[in-house]
Amino acid sequence: MKNDPDSVKKFTAKYIRTLTCPSHMKQFYVAILPDVHLYISVGRKGNKAFCFRCKQDGNWKTLDLNCKFDESIPDTLARSALLEAQSRAAEITARRNRGENVFEQSQALNSSPTLQDLFDHYKIKHLEKSGKRTLENSNNFIRWFSRRNLNKKNATEFSHDDASKLHKQMEKTPGSANRAAQLGRAMFNFGIKTRFITRQDNPFSGLSLYPENQRDRVLSDEEAGRLIQAISDAPLMHCQERTLADLIMLWLLTGVRKKVMLSMEWSEIREEDWLWVIPASKMKGRKKQEILLGPAEIDILTRRKQLLIIDEKFQKYVFPSEKSASGHIEDPGNAWESLREKLGLEDLWIHDLRRSLASAMANTGASVAIVKQALAHTDERTTMKAYIRTNRQAQLEARQKAQQGWFEASKKSLEK
Repeated sequence: MKNDPDSVKKFTAKYIRTLTCPSHMKQFYVAILPDVHLYISVGRKGNKAFCFRCKQDGNWKTLDLNCKFDESIPDTLARSALLEAQSRAAEITARRNRGENVFEQSQALNSSPTLQDLFDHYKIKHLEKSGKRTLENSNNFIRWFSRRNLNKKNATEFSHDDASKLHKQMEKTPGSANRAAQLGRAMFNFGIKTRFITRQDNPFSGLSLYPENQRDRVLSDEEAGRLIQAISDAPLMHCQERTLADLIMLWLLTGVRKKVMLSMEWSEIREEDWLWVIPASKMKGRKKQEILLGPAEIDILTRRKQLLIIDEKFQKYVFPSEKSASGHIEDPGNAWESLREKLGLEDLWIHDLRRSLASAMANTGASVAIVKQALAHTDERTTMKAYIRTNRQAQLEARQKAQQGWFEASKKSLEK
């Protein structure tokens, strides 16, 4: 790719998001990288996909690169799709320069779907229709498959050994390794069932999942202090840093589940008495939850509302997103991962913030019933785990006090 300023400007997710199809056209093509004949096609309904396009024998001809542009994913992940499209277009350009008729071969190429094609089929035909964590699965496919270049592999030739190798490579993070295997198994099962791929066996079937220790991670007071301090300097404007800061603080302060927080609506907040009324449809136990908000939560929400109004972004959701189909942020994504890495808290998950609140409440002496109601636990055994942890800490402190008496007596005996 030449350093053409116009090409550089167009080769960005931000530019592609601005493209629309003129009302009088069914399909609109925009050159992104002319040197490798990379174009983006924009449909009347806004669907966007990368393609190889050039003139042959005086007529325009187009090849689908099987690489769609997903409006819902963040720019950092969209960049991977851009680079993948560039790579595919460059490969076809090189073959064309060698004298191959790439358009005659397109039929043969399209009959051999890659893992990327298989996942796109699974996503469009199953995940999007059933509303099953489309964005989360898309991000996970990029992290676990695309970044290892497995997305380019032929889906019919992907073997059990390939699946086992992927699982083995991720053994240091057994939870992620198991989720990757489960995602692979699901998309292959769907592809076989719908006859998108011509094979009978699922390469991920029969994999023995790694044992996973039950999560028991909570923030220490020192870690919580570092986390709060790191986000306290976020700009007082509607931006990614401020949104992440507000999310983390509200998670810490209220302990609600991830999906409940991300889908929070202004209509759920009763400002006359500052009560957050979460409808039963959003709750795991299908029971309405009411959370009385304190001064810290009120300050965050009041400020957030003002910033959204100033930026003309105020709408239904407290954490809106123009990039997701739901209308709200579905995953804090790379911003959260970058913050964890910066603070040395790579092992901290969003749900650990909820568990940290339960543990901190137990440490203050709050009853099991209070903690259970505050966090809307459906099973009291979940609440009791916080008390077991607190009891162990109390035992340690009691032992240390007893030991301290012995150590002081020992010092006195040495002084005699």
